[in-house]
Amino acid sequence: MPELRLDQVHGRPPLECEWQTAKGDTLAAAKAERAEMVARLHRGERVERTKRTVSEAAQAWLERGRGQRGPWDPVTRERYERVVRRHVLGSVDPQRRPLGEMKLRDVTPDRVAEWSQCNEKRLASSTAQLALIALNRILRFALRRGWMGVNPVACLEPGEKPQGRAGEVRILDERDLGRLVAHAGPYRVLFQCLPYTGLRIGEALGLRWCDVDFDAGLLHVRQQLSRRRTPKQLKTPAAQREVVLAPALVTLLREHWLASPHKAPGDLVFCTALGRGLNYREVGEGFRAAVKAAGLTGPGRLTLHSLRHTFTSLLIAKGLDVVFVSRQLGHASPAITLSVYAHLFAQAQHAAAARAVLEESYQTMTGTQPREPRGPGSCPVVPLLAAGESGPAAP
Repeated sequence: MPELRLDQVHGRPPLECEWQTAKGDTLAAAKAERAEMVARLHRGERVERTKRTVSEAAQAWLERGRGQRGPWDPVTRERYERVVRRHVLGSVDPQRRPLGEMKLRDVTPDRVAEWSQCNEKRLASSTAQLALIALNRILRFALRRGWMGVNPVACLEPGEKPQGRAGEVRILDERDLGRLVAHAGPYRVLFQCLPYTGLRIGEALGLRWCDVDFDAGLLHVRQQLSRRRTPKQLKTPAAQREVVLAPALVTLLREHWLASPHKAPGDLVFCTALGRGLNYREVGEGFRAAVKAAGLTGPGRLTLHSLRHTFTSLLIAKGLDVVFVSRQLGHASPAITLSVYAHLFAQAQHAAAARAVLEESYQTMTGTQPREPRGPGSCPVVPLLAAGESGPAAP
């Protein structure tokens, strides 16, 4: 196999500099690889000839165990290890060679696109997206160490990445919320608080009595509960916030405090009989059981997060500005709030004006007097869609 030393390009003796060998099946291939290595050197990139596989890079990345926000928590580590084991070291298609067996230098954008599209066909959308996210971070880790010249995931076209297939998200009105709470059993107070505080489920389960200011009518969101039922840092710094409480909710929480055997400032607001944090899975099962018992059927998905969407829709419908809504939700910036709820802000701002213009035009056309809408069905209900989703097809 033809070999060329990298130092030969610079015309310096081998002993005066560190050098590597560019190899290829032919002299032309070896020269092409040497040229690529020289170009990377000129760009200031680290160059290291390696025979490492994707699997070895993935293992090194898992051992490092750090992200942009520092070391992973146990749940994040477990999730990444599971994704790597199933979708990098293994393959969803038994007829295809696992990506982990390939050498890093042989991984191309086309091969990654083929792997990702196969995942999208056979896996849930969120799982296929997480697999590509994990692979991107593995290859970015390898690129940083000079094991690769380019990250193939960064070269993918948008259409080659898994696309979300989420459907319409449903908002509950007051009657539906009442039916849900009536069948909530031991989670009654929790399911009353979620749609009127907008807390993420982890934030609600992490609330302590010292976080509830009964006199000021505020909740101080300072931590969340992990899936292992231990205190955990909030999702972002912006998630640490003060949430306004309605007077009726202050009364509800005060009654819950009086009835609870765990009243100390550091005790959890929502806990088991022994004072331990609630189990995520059991709360989710309780929500689904309450939805079924209440007979809440119809279009759109109903999840615990739907209660957070319901809270947002209530604020927007009353004309509150995006900055305030964003702070109540704990979003990192108002831009995130707008990207998810832009259609609701548009409706709140323009629906009344549009209705008046249309009524005036109709009156002119027919020569009739304008009629005031009557009854609860007169106000149109616009379903909440998450970012990137599309509404029902026009008739």
